[in-house]
Amino acid sequence: MKRRSTRYATAVLAAVFAVSVLAGCASDRRGTGDSPVADHRGEDSPANVTNFPDHFANIATKCVAGAPGFRAFVTTREAAPVILPDPNCKG
Repeated sequence: MKRRSTRYATAVLAAVFAVSVLAGCASDRRGTGDSPVADHRGEDSPANVTNFPDHFANIATKCVAGAPGFRAFVTTREAAPVILPDPNCKG
């Protein structure tokens, strides 16, 4: 009986380990793979980038494709993008 429970525990631990290792894999070599885009085509125009001194987050911004009137802001820090209304974004 004890041998069966040991095998079960070993199998469960191996499965948990495998899932955790594989879940950490990224889709590109830098480890920062983007989300999939329909037809592998996206709006690739350059963003406006504001560079700050060392130890401060840089900011990139551009109008949101397909959403006229909205602008996205992202930083070099681990933070979610922010999307705000911007009447200068014409779509």
